Amino acid sequence: MLCSFLIACCAAISVMAQTEPEKIVVSDVDPKNHYVGDGSATQLYYHALLPPTTPTATIILMPGTWETTEHVLASTKELCDRARARSYAVIVPSINQRLAMTQDVVALMNSMFADAVQRYHLDTSTIVIGGFSMGGLFSLRYTELAHQRPGATAITPMAVICCDGPIDLLNIHAMFQRKHKKFPDNDEAVYGMHELESAAGGTPRKKRSAYVHFSAYTHDDPHGGNARFLRSTPVRIYADVDPNWWMDERGLDMYDMNALDQSAMILFLREHGNKRAEFINAFGKGMRIEGNRHPHSWSIVDAPGCVSWIDTLLAARMSDPIKERDRR
Repeated sequence: MLCSFLIACCAAISVMAQTEPEKIVVSDVDPKNHYVGDGSATQLYYHALLPPTTPTATIILMPGTWETTEHVLASTKELCDRARARSYAVIVPSINQRLAMTQDVVALMNSMFADAVQRYHLDTSTIVIGGFSMGGLFSLRYTELAHQRPGATAITPMAVICCDGPIDLLNIHAMFQRKHKKFPDNDEAVYGMHELESAAGGTPRKKRSAYVHFSAYTHDDPHGGNARFLRSTPVRIYADVDPNWWMDERGLDMYDMNALDQSAMILFLREHGNKRAEFINAFGKGMRIEGNRHPHSWSIVDAPGCVSWIDTLLAARMSDPIKERDRR
């Protein structure tokens, strides 16, 4: 009986160990301050959550602004559990302190992704990238860049997910200006304008082209800005479109919501031939893991539906002889 009990305990410990994410440090210093929220630590790293067997696909989850990697894993626990059950790996990079995907950010993403691919023998043809808030923008823009400038990215994602991320930085800068005028003490607005103007080298009036470059989609460009590079890539944008919550809780209206640009981008992609571009309104499903209602939350990504969507994409890829040849 004791021997059986010890064997069972060892097996349980082994399973538990497999479900704990590994922390892979890629740098002991963070000179550009790309990651905050970890106290006095300066490491740049990624968390890797691996299935018990060889990964058949990988989901990269990019944090939102000021969000820790641990918070991402906790907020997406069901998604991660379901992904692992399907033999998918999950990678969470420690990048949470930029509002524009500058070349420094691209280089850091490339470093982390290349390390994970080599370390865990990940199939680069079955990687899905997604992110929350600004991480959603980075996921879109990184995927666009992979097609815009082949070779500029370490991977070319198979598909991309955006969890209520900003899309058009020209409009986002204008939103920060409105918010700052209405709420002068709003730290987010001050931080947002400073970050964007630092990355672009000035305001949209002086540096419009830079804002367009950093945006996933530009609404007043008939060519869609960088969205044109996603015409053949599966895209899902999740939002919890609840204007009453924003009016009641934050004193904001729909012009201050990401959903306007998000839906416009999806419509642009559909009208230009992308039949796998989806805008998903998860109305009323936004809840933070701390227990409070908030439309801007990871919870709007339906875990079963998201994993099923990835399953479908993989099945379609496997049935396509050309894409399967490329995968091998």
